[in-house]
Amino acid sequence: MEFHSCRISRAKCRVRRADTPLVRHVAIIHPEYLALILAGRKRVEVRLTRNRCTPFGRVAPGDVVYFKARSGGFGARATVAVVDEFEELSPPLVAMLFRRYNAMACGDAAYWISKQYARFGTIVHLTDVRSTECGPEYRDAPGFSPRSSWIVLRRAATRRAS
Repeated sequence: MEFHSCRISRAKCRVRRADTPLVRHVAIIHPEYLALILAGRKRVEVRLTRNRCTPFGRVAPGDVVYFKARSGGFGARATVAVVDEFEELSPPLVAMLFRRYNAMACGDAAYWISKQYARFGTIVHLTDVRSTECGPEYRDAPGFSPRSSWIVLRRAATRRAS
């Protein structure tokens, strides 16, 4: 896997290239964001965390992400176009990410404020968004827990959303 490095202020930024095998993911999101993805207004998925956790380092261009509404079913699938990853973030750098990406992410101020102390960031640019009511089985994926909001899959089984 090849990373091209860039600097954004003092944060380390890596842009992942599509030289890894295709992987499928399940992202669990609030229903209002699912509607924005389907409408074409939300073009990036932002994940900001204090610790290095999925999807950081685990998602690459060409991968497929299935979006499932929290407490609901699957609603969309999309192909990953580009992934921007950031580490060593600080509150001023998270504010810079807000200015750079929020128009495409459709996030609210409360989200960005709650994530101001994040140290890792994954920005997933979406393409080829399609509506779907079916998605992959994810509950038996390695590392899955009911609190998971991003699951990386290894198997090809699909199921009907409940």
